[in-house]
Amino acid sequence: MKQKLVIACLFLIIMILPVFCFGSDEQTLPDAALAENSYEFDPVLDGAQIIHDFVIMNKGSAVLDIQKVETG
Repeated sequence: MKQKLVIACLFLIIMILPVFCFGSDEQTLPDAALAENSYEFDPVLDGAQIIHDFVIMNKGSAVLDIQKVETG
């Protein structure tokens, strides 16, 4: 259940956040910023589909590459 939720959230993140790389000789590091650090889901019945968008913003000028997401 949690794995499906994580996959759905990652898919939404990838679809929502376009990554732009501007041709510049001087690049800074990416800087990930979250609108919220955590989210507490309400109890649901087993098998129910729940969706929550986790918005990740890149405040840096280099490409932000998200390689791994874990639930806590």
